[in-house]
Amino acid sequence: MMSPLTETLQAAGGGLLLASGIALFVVAAVGLIRFPDPYTRLTAVTKSGTLGLVLVLLGVLVMDPGIAAAIKLILAIMLQLLTAPIGGLSLSRGTFRSGAALPVGLQYDQMSEQRGGQHGAHR
Repeated sequence: MMSPLTETLQAAGGGLLLASGIALFVVAAVGLIRFPDPYTRLTAVTKSGTLGLVLVLLGVLVMDPGIAAAIKLILAIMLQLLTAPIGGLSLSRGTFRSGAALPVGLQYDQMSEQRGGQHGAHR
């Protein structure tokens, strides 16, 4: 049995983590709508979405501490942290190769050699 204070702190901590994760999901959604080009949209969604999901899962773990739940949630967090960057990179490379316009003001283009231009050329 946990004391009422412990239960209250546990619920408050879990709720704070859940609220923070949901706020990051909202930031990702706003970035997806408001940013001007596909590259910055992708950055907003992959970064905010990944951290948002991790915070939500940690909030669930704090609110429901148990070995079985902890193993599942930690595995889900690890898989998210391993796969989200790879997915974001794949999407951004596909976007680049499809010929989408680069962001205005780009100073350095590392992939310009694939287009046949000078390495680091300003576009």
